[in-house]
Amino acid sequence: MAIFSQANEKTRIDFRHYDREKPNRTVPYILPEAIEDKLLQFMNELKLASGSIDMLVDQQYNYYFLEVNPIGQFSQVSLPCNYYLEKKIAEYLITE
Repeated sequence: MAIFSQANEKTRIDFRHYDREKPNRTVPYILPEAIEDKLLQFMNELKLASGSIDMLVDQQYNYYFLEVNPIGQFSQVSLPCNYYLEKKIAEYLITE
């Protein structure tokens, strides 16, 4: 998910300083394949089967890795982007 936080002075430094009057726009986002491949390699190196990854991208499309949360909080991504991650995880667990 992409969070467009830079245009709002309140959320420019940290999007978690929510602006309830003028919420940030959030949209589904597909990473470039090369970035996705590097992240998968990184996760494999750490032997992490899942996790939530935070990144920044600048106006020149440079990607900056911030952190990986191995616990993998995803509700704030799943709901606004209609990813239905909870359903996908449940379906996966049922079939394994």
